[in-house]
Amino acid sequence: MKALILAGGEGTRLRPLTLHTPKPIVPVANIPFLRYQLELLRRHGIREVILSLSYQPDKIQELLGDGSNFGTRIQYAVETSPLGTAGAFKNAEPLLSEATLVFNGDILGELDLGQVIQYHRSRKATATLVLTRVENPSAYGLVETEKSGKIIRFLEKPAANEITVNTINAGTYVLEPEVLQWIPAAQSYSFERGLFPLMLRDQRPMYAYVS
Repeated sequence: MKALILAGGEGTRLRPLTLHTPKPIVPVANIPFLRYQLELLRRHGIREVILSLSYQPDKIQELLGDGSNFGTRIQYAVETSPLGTAGAFKNAEPLLSEATLVFNGDILGELDLGQVIQYHRSRKATATLVLTRVENPSAYGLVETEKSGKIIRFLEKPAANEITVNTINAGTYVLEPEVLQWIPAAQSYSFERGLFPLMLRDQRPMYAYVS
């Protein structure tokens, strides 16, 4: 399985650190952040990685190259203008031919990626979303599921009397290539506000893995 890392953000909240350095390679303990993500993938046997880039892409490409120095094979999908999360996935379509692990370029944890992939396959899901639990659900968009893990509802920043769960989107997904057909080409489009609600309305099999 390949992984696609969404690494095109400008990192405006980290300025001035990101004025001349893309957020995904801002050093953390003197190591560019993306290196930690590549190592996490490598430990779980995922060595083919696509980096979706937009902001100062040449600096990331120069630093990481083809990935051979890090035990991975890196390909690049560069946006000419920001395309949003789902739009970036669509932009990488020529490089995608199988289920793909997708995650945001600013998150890192000890998630067992092998278990997530196995869960996705066992459910025969078109999309699997990794969820995490939070203490203050009202500040986030919530994801409701059946006991089976099937997603039944998205609830954006609910009022106190609307809160029924405390699980939110953790920014990590396993997506089958068929989802590409529902993403418009060459325009900004979001997983969270566009693709996933559309798939839910069309009753596509979407499941949640709670980390």
